[in-house]
Amino acid sequence: MQCGVTMLRDALSWFTKVTLEAGSVVVLETAGRSGHWNPPRPILMTSGGMPPQQQWREVDYFPFTVLHKKWQYHLFTMLQQRVGTRALKAKIDMLWRKYPRGLVAYLEEGKVPAGGEGLAYYLAKYVVSPPISLRRLLRYDGQRVRYWYNDHQTKQRQEEEVSALTFIGRMVQHILPKGFHRMRYYGLHATCKVKKVKGLLTMLMVALGRLIKGTYRIAARKTYRDRVLASTGCDPLRCTRCGGEMMLWQVWHPRYGVVYDELQAIKRGRYSPCRGSPLGAGADGAGEKSMIQLALADLGV
Repeated sequence: MQCGVTMLRDALSWFTKVTLEAGSVVVLETAGRSGHWNPPRPILMTSGGMPPQQQWREVDYFPFTVLHKKWQYHLFTMLQQRVGTRALKAKIDMLWRKYPRGLVAYLEEGKVPAGGEGLAYYLAKYVVSPPISLRRLLRYDGQRVRYWYNDHQTKQRQEEEVSALTFIGRMVQHILPKGFHRMRYYGLHATCKVKKVKGLLTMLMVALGRLIKGTYRIAARKTYRDRVLASTGCDPLRCTRCGGEMMLWQVWHPRYGVVYDELQAIKRGRYSPCRGSPLGAGADGAGEKSMIQLALADLGV
């Protein structure tokens, strides 16, 4: 991920003849459509950058040949530094001769938001989705699994059947280590800089007429109740006996214990009269008897 950003920074500065710092968002993809390990490096980058003088420099064109050769150079250099074995050096020397025009660095053509919106929406879905959806599983007999995927080359549906252990192996290889960040921010998008330059960039984009609408979508955040209702068709806060609506009182986890306690919220004044308390008197406990403890263990979590 760092190598890709370094390549773009180098290519941007080489092309403009000025040292520019752009903003980049890198998303790690690991799973191809067939479930195999296929990790491309999608990068969303600003259409320009800022030199040390803090004056925005617009860049609306990138030569493909530069990207191909720069990516080849930075990738091979990184591998030599990280690995550095004789076998790898011989392999890299062979690849230099085999690909004199550089490696493939795909740049999506088209003007924003035609290109940017599509890629951003695709990456957002990938980050929150598993390597394969259940609807793509055709059959499982306890020993073998059959599933389908759309092939990139043929553009047609392909079916594949493998043993259960092979299928599990293909899936678990996409589970990232604990604490590993799938999305990373560099340059002007880095956490330590984004707040400082956000106001300046907004003014610059307005002045340049580049305040673009539609490059991102704001999806309404669903509550726990909405998610369970959408996935199971059952309202988790509706009593199955009387049909009355329950109030979330306490969340208990078999490993972590109590992770949410409404009683503590009441003691902190959450339902005080000044906040329009639904319980009227605030924290007098009048409505506590009508509340029901919701345990995650009962939900099978």
